Amino acid sequence: MRFVKMHGNGNDFILIDEFENVLIPEKKKSYFVRAVCDRRFGVGGDGVIFVQRSDVADAKFLFYNRDGSFAEFCGNGMRCFSRYVVERGYVDEGIVKVETPVGITEVEVWFEGSWWIKVKMGKPTFDKSLALEKFEVYPVKIGVPHAVIFVDDFNFDFYGVSRRIRFDENFPDGVNVNFAKVFDRRKVFVRTYERGVEDETLSCGSGSCAVVAVGNRLGILDRVVDVKTKGGNLRVEINDEISLTGTATKVFEGELFEIRL
Repeated sequence: MRFVKMHGNGNDFILIDEFENVLIPEKKKSYFVRAVCDRRFGVGGDGVIFVQRSDVADAKFLFYNRDGSFAEFCGNGMRCFSRYVVERGYVDEGIVKVETPVGITEVEVWFEGSWWIKVKMGKPTFDKSLALEKFEVYPVKIGVPHAVIFVDDFNFDFYGVSRRIRFDENFPDGVNVNFAKVFDRRKVFVRTYERGVEDETLSCGSGSCAVVAVGNRLGILDRVVDVKTKGGNLRVEINDEISLTGTATKVFEGELFEIRL
């Protein structure tokens, strides 16, 4: 079975092409994902993207986290997916419409020295803030649930605090936890502990959008913001909805032979 390894700012994914034929039955996808994402016994990755044909859009995006859990959306993953379907010739460069479990997403793909992808992330939905772990926590959903916390520094137990908030009873479906340090109204640094990966990832696209959405609502961030992550930079813009712009990198292609399920 062929696969492609890609990443969006260090948030890395394995892409399985099921555009012509379903290679992994739905009931086995979760087991397959856990095996292939293992960084010692498999390829290694933060998740798996299945590229499928769509009856209502140009292509269909299915995403599973590293732990085998299904996720409705992934901003960095969508950029990798979009580059792949254009390079593979399934769709033309320009505007690409992608079917996802939360609706059809419009993506713009172009090449300008590197592959650039702008994803329309939809409109955020906000919930009332909570006081957790001595922080003010702002819940927001952009495809998937996020918690946003603004900090002056990272001199605290990042992993311990993140895990406790991620599993807090206020979030029955779990939550991605984003800590943000604002430099100025147009620049912010974000660290994200991702649900389903159960670790910090080098970048989270929807998490970056969540931070800017909350920051703009609180009046501390503008509508166009450069987000710095450990894996690189992203641009988030707020218009009628939120958009995310960044690159997508193809690392290598390979073939799977023996995967422990």
